[in-house]
Amino acid sequence: MDHFLAMTTVQNVLGSRLANRVLESLWNSTHIAEVEIIWDETLALEGRAGYYDGVGALRDMLQNHLVQLLCLVAMEPPISLGERDLHDRKLDVLRSVRPLTDEAVMRRTRRARYLPGLIADRNVPAYVDEEGVDPARGTETFAEVELELDSWRWTGTTFRLRTGKALGADRMEAVVRFRDVPHLPFGHSGEARPNILRFGLEPESLTLDLTGVGSRTQTFAPLELTARMDPPELPAYGRLLLDVLNGDPALSIRGDEAEEAWRVFAPVLSGWSRGLTPLEEYPAGSDGPASDHDGEQAGS
Repeated sequence: MDHFLAMTTVQNVLGSRLANRVLESLWNSTHIAEVEIIWDETLALEGRAGYYDGVGALRDMLQNHLVQLLCLVAMEPPISLGERDLHDRKLDVLRSVRPLTDEAVMRRTRRARYLPGLIADRNVPAYVDEEGVDPARGTETFAEVELELDSWRWTGTTFRLRTGKALGADRMEAVVRFRDVPHLPFGHSGEARPNILRFGLEPESLTLDLTGVGSRTQTFAPLELTARMDPPELPAYGRLLLDVLNGDPALSIRGDEAEEAWRVFAPVLSGWSRGLTPLEEYPAGSDGPASDHDGEQAGS
């Protein structure tokens, strides 16, 4: 069971795609350059070393929660939302993930753990100084993996899964970045804002970033359309438990799905254990380890 699958916004990923012709017709690599699925949180270890230090960020978030959301974003339209149809299409996505070679692990994955720092007005010790942590384990508190899907729909689109603890701000969302338009027929300089569709997970929301043009200034102007989701009648765990009581396994994870998810991430864990990717560090309260994507994310 994965409570992520019962979140209102997660389920609205399917609703937004499959109930709206304007989106589904664009939902492919021809129009979408990149998809980011992010769970960054200000929460540090908070006394959970007994669990977390033997697991780490990748096992805790990427291998289960975030990859399940990836399946909903990338899956082909199912015949129905029944248990078999939904799980079969999710399995197709997992099977299409290009295997990560040692070279890909070095180029397409990152791991890090936090140093001491300040989050809001709270002093946070380094991860290795948290009670119950064994520094020799090299447990990561930040994990990022770039995946490619070998399929007719998605070849050429990058899928980035990222999570981190003790960061400066909470950021929980799935971000769909569309490709630039092929030509801008305007007589002024400047760059148009990329079209971005954001599925906010906490808080639950849906936002579309567009570009407009000011009539007087002849400069590009950002346009933002945002919808806030009504609070669900039941929390995510409650929805899952109700489905179990009703005998509906549609929002559960089938055994072959779990096996394919481990197939995707096992090479990463193996590569990390052999030191193919260095264990970086970042101050608590920061944006995480510096990367080529930081400026792009800050600007988006």
